[in-house]
Amino acid sequence: MSAEPMAVDAVQVPLGHSRDVSGLARLVADGRLRPDEVVAVTGKTEGCTPGETSRVDADQAIRGFLSEHGTRPDDQIAQLPMVFTSGGMGILTPQLVVYSRRPAEPAADGGPRLALGTARTARMQPEWTGTSRVIEETAAAVRAAAAEAGIAPETAEYVIGKAYHVPQHALAAARAEGRAIPEYDDHTLFRRTSGSAALGIGTAVEGLPVLDGDEVGVRMDVWAGRASVSANEWEGAAGGPDTQLILLGNRAGAGGRLRVGHAVVADMLDVDALPRALRRAGMDVGTGPLTPEQRARVIAVYAKIGPPPDGLLRGRRQVVENPAYGTEVKAAVAGMFAGWLQDNLIWISGSATHQGPVGGGTLAAVVDVEDQRSGTSRPAGDGR
Repeated sequence: MSAEPMAVDAVQVPLGHSRDVSGLARLVADGRLRPDEVVAVTGKTEGCTPGETSRVDADQAIRGFLSEHGTRPDDQIAQLPMVFTSGGMGILTPQLVVYSRRPAEPAADGGPRLALGTARTARMQPEWTGTSRVIEETAAAVRAAAAEAGIAPETAEYVIGKAYHVPQHALAAARAEGRAIPEYDDHTLFRRTSGSAALGIGTAVEGLPVLDGDEVGVRMDVWAGRASVSANEWEGAAGGPDTQLILLGNRAGAGGRLRVGHAVVADMLDVDALPRALRRAGMDVGTGPLTPEQRARVIAVYAKIGPPPDGLLRGRRQVVENPAYGTEVKAAVAGMFAGWLQDNLIWISGSATHQGPVGGGTLAAVVDVEDQRSGTSRPAGDGR
């Protein structure tokens, strides 16, 4: 990445449907968004049923829009990380957050501003499935993303990832060729994929040890506090199967108005994780829900959450036998954070394997730290 000062911008766009690009078109028409400057996209889509295609639909529609309205070749657009999670249930509204980057002067106050780096792992090979190689490949990609952002990996605030694993039919074909690949059911394969990517982030950012593949999803005392990985079987969207990564941090000398802060979510009632992340990003918030002026300065909220495996939430039994329990947990936690945020535009993902403490998760917020009237920034809190 060039040493020239850069500014990262981000804009949140509600989705009318999974292929909706009308919001992007309005931003381009208003001069708010330049397609050739888009470097990453995250999104919450509406699909809630097995076999749904909302993630792929959104991915294809946005890449097509950038190709039609910009000048970059399709192979470059195909490499942009786009991290979508489906399950727009409860009061959640499907939405995108579009990140762009352009040369800019450093922030006038000299304070740190949002820096963003992206990377994709090497294409996942069938024989890597369930092994520590996935952790190592992810850690290498995270370090590359940090270098692009111009920050040390250990200073990154949050890493958002989409981890695709090799489909079951391809694993079966590889076994038929004589390759030694253990058989995993879909649930175990999902946990191995999500957990391995999270541990790779933790290895690069937090110095976690590289676990043996058989320990992934088992050694739950080892977890990353700055990772949010959504995992799926490869769906054929823009190459792969690989892991797409978006690394967010704050860098002195960067331009723009934004900063990011993270917090560890202790459990599914830890609503205070949101104000902790906001304070760490530099936003002065109190002990109650945000005011309209404060809400206007929150650009994005990311939450990763996992239900307690023992079925107890602060000692109270959960009805985990209910097949819909996992989905209902996501909706309930989203509602809790939405009440504090005073908005339902939240990116939330479940199944937090090695992402935050058992029964908890992680959270990050991107905020506008400059006073709209004076142009001065507010000091960052410690977020603890």
